[in-house]
Amino acid sequence: MNKRADLPPLNWLKTFEAAARLLNFSAAGRELHLTQSAVSQQIRLLEYHLGEPLFVREHRTVYLTNSGMAYLPVVQSAISNLQRHTSDIFSPLGKGRLVIEVNIAFSIMWLSPRLSRFCAQYPGLKLQLVHANWDNEFNRSPADITIIHGNGDWSGMQLHPLFTPELTPYCAPKLAHQLSDPSDLLCLPLLEVLGNRQGWQGWFQQAEVETANADILYHKIDNLAAGMSMGESGLGVFLSYPDFFTDQADSRKLLAPFDICLETEENYYLAYPKGMPLSKSATVFKEWLLNELGLHSVIKQPLI
Repeated sequence: MNKRADLPPLNWLKTFEAAARLLNFSAAGRELHLTQSAVSQQIRLLEYHLGEPLFVREHRTVYLTNSGMAYLPVVQSAISNLQRHTSDIFSPLGKGRLVIEVNIAFSIMWLSPRLSRFCAQYPGLKLQLVHANWDNEFNRSPADITIIHGNGDWSGMQLHPLFTPELTPYCAPKLAHQLSDPSDLLCLPLLEVLGNRQGWQGWFQQAEVETANADILYHKIDNLAAGMSMGESGLGVFLSYPDFFTDQADSRKLLAPFDICLETEENYYLAYPKGMPLSKSATVFKEWLLNELGLHSVIKQPLI
């Protein structure tokens, strides 16, 4: 077979996707309003173009080769992205879709409780939240915009820091009322978020508390939202960004027993690729989010 690296015609790829998904050339033809012979011809042309068979044909049965199985999700993702971005560019904003890839803790503790305000401004805009936790979990699926936690060392990304980069202890009121000095925390269970570069040891240094001979009980967790829930139950004390609790501390039943803050290298960032224009839906979300955080005023887009 001839082997070429240039992009095949889109109609061949659409035909392949339908035939591979249905594993039936006749059914693919009915879906695409083509004859079975037209489907078969386009598949053969695609195979010749790529230089490898995509299907094994046995009597009246077809199934995918290894190359065909590997190629199918690539083609499906490309077609889905093309459809989504075509709709976003050429359809009214109110009928679009916004895919937000967001850190789990930020979603639970800050974003989700406020999304009704965004949806009230842009009724009809469909939201899809894709959650991730660790750096390497992001960018696994196409998203219009991302909210990620880390030190901001991501090349090729436009970044907007969202919080004041500092950490403060929080706990349930029944624990907070037992504390009079930062050293009292050494006797309580402490909740430590895995993966964070700075944590309790840094805070104790900031508070000038000696920990060398202390027998501290640490509970390890992989996201801050879990720490908040555990802290509310009275299980222990966790370090968090005060910006999470600017208008929700009472409802969450959490108190900051001390006002000592540890400056941190890490933060939550709104992120998107440099040099690539944001979609309409992502643009209005960015403006809304930064306005909610008091970082700048919002510019509302008309629903046209």
